[in-house]
Amino acid sequence: MANEQIRSLASLDNVISSSRVLNLNKIYKLHRLSADHSAKPLFSNSLLNRSILLKHRLRESERNQFADGRSVATKILLPLDTMELKLGAQYLFVGQRDFEDRLCEILREKSFDLGGDVVTLQLLDSIPSLDSYLVREFLERGGIRPADCYLENGIADRKPIQQFILNEISALAQMSFGLDEYGAKAPALIEELLSPKAAEVTDELRQTLQMEKPAYRQGLFFWKAILFYKWQIQKIIPVAEKVFREIRRIKPVGLVGKSDRLMIESMRNKIAYKFSLIFSEAHQILSIYNHSYQELINTGNVMGFKEFLVSSSQIFTQLGESYNDVSHIVNFWRYRPKKGHSVAVTLEVLASMLEELDSMSYIKATDRNRA
Repeated sequence: MANEQIRSLASLDNVISSSRVLNLNKIYKLHRLSADHSAKPLFSNSLLNRSILLKHRLRESERNQFADGRSVATKILLPLDTMELKLGAQYLFVGQRDFEDRLCEILREKSFDLGGDVVTLQLLDSIPSLDSYLVREFLERGGIRPADCYLENGIADRKPIQQFILNEISALAQMSFGLDEYGAKAPALIEELLSPKAAEVTDELRQTLQMEKPAYRQGLFFWKAILFYKWQIQKIIPVAEKVFREIRRIKPVGLVGKSDRLMIESMRNKIAYKFSLIFSEAHQILSIYNHSYQELINTGNVMGFKEFLVSSSQIFTQLGESYNDVSHIVNFWRYRPKKGHSVAVTLEVLASMLEELDSMSYIKATDRNRA
């Protein structure tokens, strides 16, 4: 493993959970003496339960390992020494062509012994990001309930997210129950709409939409998951704007020739253009939902909302990819190595940082059809 990769691996030891990382090794270090951690592990295999899961944007050389044309994969890092990450790690991607055989080889297990763990890995791979709130919701939907310590990093955010979702869906509740009845049942309804019972308590709407119960239940689940990303996008916009300003302001130190200045300016413009495409795509995706929902509430037009629910799983994935592109770039810039409060770096370092930012997005700058 290259020195750069080892440094990157060691830096992950400071992270427990984020949109890109679920560090089970760190959770193991913090909670290995907890009875709950041992009794209700996320993975049955002890080595897998000390791994680091990472949402990884595939390089061109890595994409041939997948048959589905994906641009992002879930990377499993298995440290050679769980207490000292600098020693390196073995890795593989969930869903790569020889995934299960390779996993069995590394873990020295037979495939039937890893069946439940493979299902959990595939479920986590189906989510665009590893935010604790989303992971908890998807695991619960799949009947998987690990100890709270695996997902406690997102508990502080859970209440504001749920309140945001409730505010969004309250109009649907009023339409389903009637204003007076909604007011009387509000406390119980809050819990029901934020639980798997949401499809049952709004069954009258399902009948109006003429949807089968499984499709309707799935649509409501992904609708709430989409609202999670809507909430996240609203939060990250001011942070992203600050990052843009910093990228514009940072300058290389020393004498810089005209050709190098033009190169830096071109790279900045390219990154800014990519950002504009990403935000434009996220806005377009959310506008599909916003328009169909307002039509349902204000005019009683059910067809648009039905179409939204039917396609909600694909919309969720697309919106998640757009958000993750922005989040990845923002976090890279915010947590890059800094020296004091200086925004001055060498030409070589600045060019390297801008190249790294440019490589993070799956959007190609020449693809103007997505703008």
